[in-house]
Order: sequence, then structure tokens, then C-alpha cells
Amino acid sequence: MHSVLRKLYFAGSDFLEGTMRHPVRFLMGCLLALGLSAWALDAAPARNLALVVGNDSYANVTSLQKAVDDAQAIGDELEKLGYVVRRAENVDQRGFSRALVAFDADIQPGDRALFFYAGHGFEIDGTNYLLPTDVPAAQANQEDLIRDASFPVGRIIDGIRQRGAGVAVLVLDACRDNPFANNFSRSAALGRGLARVDAPEGVFVLMSAGAKQEALDRLSDQDGNPNSVFTRSFLNELAKPGQTLVEIAKKTQVDVRALAASVGHDQTPAYYDQVIGDVVLSDAAAQAGPQTAGTEARSTVGPNIKTQINITGQTQAGAGVQIGSGTQIGAGVMIGNKEAKIAVRNQANPPGSDPAKALNVQQGGTPTDTQLALLQPDSKLGNKTQQPLARAPIASFMRSNSGWTVTISLPEPATALAYRMGEAGEFKETGLLDVLDQRTGARMPNPSFPLSPRAPAGVIEVRYRTADGTDVGPFPIRFDPDVALYQNQRQNLEQISGSWVEFRDFNGTLVYFTTLLSYRCAITEVRYGLNGAPPLTRFDLPVCNTKDPFEIPNNAKTYLKVPPNTKSISVQLTWRDRSQSEVNTVEKD
Repeated sequence: MHSVLRKLYFAGSDFLEGTMRHPVRFLMGCLLALGLSAWALDAAPARNLALVVGNDSYANVTSLQKAVDDAQAIGDELEKLGYVVRRAENVDQRGFSRALVAFDADIQPGDRALFFYAGHGFEIDGTNYLLPTDVPAAQANQEDLIRDASFPVGRIIDGIRQRGAGVAVLVLDACRDNPFANNFSRSAALGRGLARVDAPEGVFVLMSAGAKQEALDRLSDQDGNPNSVFTRSFLNELAKPGQTLVEIAKKTQVDVRALAASVGHDQTPAYYDQVIGDVVLSDAAAQAGPQTAGTEARSTVGPNIKTQINITGQTQAGAGVQIGSGTQIGAGVMIGNKEAKIAVRNQANPPGSDPAKALNVQQGGTPTDTQLALLQPDSKLGNKTQQPLARAPIASFMRSNSGWTVTISLPEPATALAYRMGEAGEFKETGLLDVLDQRTGARMPNPSFPLSPRAPAGVIEVRYRTADGTDVGPFPIRFDPDVALYQNQRQNLEQISGSWVEFRDFNGTLVYFTTLLSYRCAITEVRYGLNGAPPLTRFDLPVCNTKDPFEIPNNAKTYLKVPPNTKSISVQLTWRDRSQSEVNTVEKD
């Protein structure tokens, strides 16, 4: 509730600044704020969300062996506990940024958010940084290179809290060997481990080692366990039902300390608890998993099993099969980041009046047990009947002054396309274009439809009709206007980098920043330099107005007066996801 009021306060402040001279508009704004607060109080129930990141393959510093396996194992266990899990593996700075932005966008007020990171971490002047795979190989006097390329733990915490999460849990297996050991001196300040974390209220942080300690990636070169010393212990406790966060942390401490001591190493995980009350991550009900009515058989898809699942028509992954978050349906099916085959029949459930019961998960077995529905046949399974595989469409969002335009890209020829907001209600067809689709011989369905500029975050469901008259779907598409606006404006700016600024001669030499002002909702900071100087000087932008994002306020500073001998200006942007653009140099004609 505190986060909702905070957002309403800032939204009200922005509204008040532009409407004090218009009492009617001000009154309407007040009524709108009251309506929003009422909507927030009636929000959806809290959910369990997680982002797990594992980085092994570092380009410029020491690589690791177990971080990706650690992240996969944690993600699999969290899915068993009912978490919706996003996964990111071996991500560079851009990929890490996008994963964080997407995760933050998923969070709604009251949700429980868990962030797990396995990989290199580094502490500089008391601040802990998580390192993407493209972090540069910095020298002892180049700490700023690490700061600029990495992700401060505090900023990750802030991002989760700003979305209003009820509880934020960070688990960091990031205190491993110093990635810059060959470059830095062995000083205590720069050589080992992470610093303690001052967790704000509502945040619980568990670290694989205490302050300034180094965590073991493995006990020895002969250690065959796929997980680090910390993660293997944490996984064991995570799977036990009924334990609170503190109990999990304490038992993990005891186990890790004993394992490390067995090879003469000092490692004791540290935790920082500012969560009010007890939080239980696992209970018996969660481990049992949700039940599906009318389902006699159930299988859980795991990442280490050669798994076959069925998907045919509107049946997705068989009757009651739990496939977890991030599953990609289509050519090269991925489940838990592992390749999977697709089966449409299991002899244990022969076809009958209910086709869904004949389409359960088949794990293992012999080729005679299954028929494939793959886009590319598998010769090892002999002459089996190939059936079509339903693949999900994708959507792009474009914002204009009049509102949103959603454009759907379909995986196969279609004769109709329909959509609805949410999971209930009537579908609305998009209509037909005056264009013939040579594949179907019929008019092509309009791939686009409009949304109000004030459309709230939620799920859009789409379905389409194939040339043979089969209705496929519905497919859920997540719409978050804040994320869509950022992505749309950033994409536009990246495509017109040569027009970010413009020179004009009028009572002197002027540089106009009008384009950047128009797309400022994607930017947090603009810096520039003249005549080849690095972009260090800040050019201030007005605050983003999401209700009218392209409007430039009347009192906004749109240009910069520069010396007459200025021949070029170099500009660098800091995007909303904290990454930076390349330096863009514009020459004066």
C-alpha cells in the first residue's frame, strides 16, 4: 500500500504542475487518482516471482564452471514451489539489463520477488557489483570500468522495491574467486569477497560467504557435484517444507561451513534480514503442485530428463503437465533451458472420448510408445504420423499521441485474427485488409488493433483461424505500458542515432535536443562533449509524462548555445534499464 500511495503522490505532483491554472482538469485528476487507489486496493492476489541468473562464460576475466548449473537447479526447485521463474544464462550487460527490466515489469504490489545470482561479484568501496559476461579486464586503478559495466546490488533491490513487492529475497552466490586476481594487487579491499549489505525493510539477502570471504566454486578438482558448495546446501534446505527464510539461512550456514572446513577453507554464508515476520518459501501444498480436474496422470518436467511432451491443436503440454515459466513452444522446443521432444500419444492413456487424456507426458520409454508432432521429423523414431504443432504468435507495441497500436505476427497463414483484454469476454476480430494472401487465396487478416493510451497492464489474448478453418489459441500476451513505452522509444532512438541532436545557426551556433526530448521516456540521462571531448556534461531533460509521452513542456530547455568554433558534438545516453548507448558523434555541416 505504501508503494501505491508513493506512486499516486508523484503522479499527482506531475499532474498538479501542469494543471493548476485549469481547475476543472485538476478536479478530474483528483477523481482519477481516487479511482486508481480504489483499483489498487482491489488488485490481484500476491504472486511468487523469481529471476535466476547464472554466468559462467566470461570473455575477459576468469570463467566459472558451475554458475549456470546452479541457476538452473535453483530455477527448477522454485518452479516446483509454485514460482513463476525467469531465467538468464551467460548474459552480457545488455542481456542482464533486459532481464532485470522484464523482471521488474512482472512485479505487482504485494508480490513476493526472489532474485538469485550465481557468477562473479566484486566489491568496490563498500558497494557490491554483479558482473555480466562482458565485464572488461580492469587494472588496479580502473575500478570505474567495473562500476560502469556491472550492476550494483543496491540498485537491483531498489528496482524490486519500487514496484511494490511485499517481500524481496536476494540470494547471491557471487563471492567466488577474484576475477581480477591477475590484474589487482592482493589488497584486502579489492581482493576477496563482497561487503555486508544494509538491507532496507522488506528485504532479505542471503550471501554464499561472509563479508570479505571467498566462496568455493567446488571442493576440489575432483568434486563431481554439479553445484557450488553454497548452492548444493541451499538447494537441500530450500526443498524442505515449512522452513522460514531464517531457518533456511542458518542451516545453510552450518552445512557450508562444515563442507568448506573439510578442505581447510573458511566460508560461512551471511544473511541480512529486514523482513517483518516469518516468511516460508516452501510448504507441502506448494510442493504437491496445483491439481487439474479430470486428470488421472501427471508428470513434472525436469531439466535433466530427456522429456517428451505433447502439444497439438489447443492442447498445451498434455493434461495437467507443469512445464514452468519461460517455455518456448515451436521449432526447437525448450523446457527448463533443455531441448525436449514432443509426443502426442502415450500407451498408458489410449485415445478415447476425451482426447486430452490420451496426450499425457511421456518421459523415457521406447520409440513405440510415442508419435511425434515435430516440425522436423526424428528419424530415430521411425515412420510416425506427423501432426501440426501450434506455435505462439508474437506482438509488438507502438505508442503514438492517439494511443497504442498492437501488431501481431502469426507463425502460419491465417484467415482471421481476434483478440480480447484479459481471460474472459468476447473476442473481437481485427477485420480484413484489402490484400490477398497468396498462400490462402483469401483476404489477409489485419495484423494490428488499437488500445487506449490509458490501457492498464494486463494480459491480451489472441487467437487466429487457419486456412482449413481451425481456430488456434487463445495465446496470452503480456502487456505492460511502461515497459512497452520504454522499448518502443529506445528502439526508435537506436534507429535514428544520427538525428539525436541538430546544429542550427541562429544568433550564434545552437544545438537542438528536440528529438531526445520527444523520446525522453526511454532515457534517464543525456551527457555530451564538444569537439571530440568525452561526453561528461549533463543536459537535463523534463520528467517523462506517460499520459502524453511525446509532448514537450512549454518551459523545457530544447537547445544548447555552443561556441562558434564548435565542429561536432558527442552524445551518450543512459537508458532506463541503466545501460548506456554508444557514444554518438554528430558533425556540423
